Amino acid sequence: MKWALKIIAKLIIARLPVPYSFWRSISLFRHGCMDSTGYPVKIFSLHLKRAFPDRLPSGAIILELGPGDSVASALLGYANGASKTYLVDVGNFVRKDVVFYQTLAAEISNTGLHSPDLSSAMTIDDILEASNARYLTDGLASLRTIPSRSVDYIWSHSVLEHVRKEELASVLAELQRILKPGSRSSHNVDYQDHLAHSLNNLRFSEQLWESSLFANSGFYTNRVPAIQLHKMLQEAGFKILHEEFGKWPVLPISRCALHSDFTKFTDEELCNRTSHVLLQA
Repeated sequence: MKWALKIIAKLIIARLPVPYSFWRSISLFRHGCMDSTGYPVKIFSLHLKRAFPDRLPSGAIILELGPGDSVASALLGYANGASKTYLVDVGNFVRKDVVFYQTLAAEISNTGLHSPDLSSAMTIDDILEASNARYLTDGLASLRTIPSRSVDYIWSHSVLEHVRKEELASVLAELQRILKPGSRSSHNVDYQDHLAHSLNNLRFSEQLWESSLFANSGFYTNRVPAIQLHKMLQEAGFKILHEEFGKWPVLPISRCALHSDFTKFTDEELCNRTSHVLLQA
């Protein structure tokens, strides 16, 4: 029952008058690991090679959905030839330490790529300007400000599962809208609960899980199973070029523990622990 204790703890902790930067510093409520230098390079390269095995098209306009705790992808986009990088999130979560980005830029340069010149940068805005990037922090509303058919490549990593269920179809539609015809999009999705890496989140009714009490407490996922999410991507207008799934060998919780909302799904469908999907607009 450790998962239940975590829910109780996070319900309490999330309501304390403490800034996100403090919780991040003690590894609570972190938005990924993008504020380390090695991890963003790894994730950027993973998705880029899947979408463009040779290289990013020269002058491409690219977008990361959910950059999390840093604007590292702005530097990586610049270094890989992007003419512009959009970073879209639901809030301003990034670290403001300029030295971190200068260190990352030096590491990028050491690989032979041309990183942005951050020698005179003093603020995050300076970092973004030097990288030809925009950091947008109003989620779906931010996506709606981006011109139609203007982006060449979109990627996300462990993000789509965190989009509020009521907004998910709209977010997917916006991603399809802003991509140029024939362009590509790569997404990794994690369907595990953020409590015990199981499916304990499927124990609850939609009314409770989607309430502000739960949704704003640091353990929210939209609980859309892989088979349903991939179908929603197709309904949004995407063509699936490739899909793969990471699976549990058996359902990690008893079927009798599932809320009735999820009993319509088979064990095989719920055993999709993760998925990667490569899309074409």
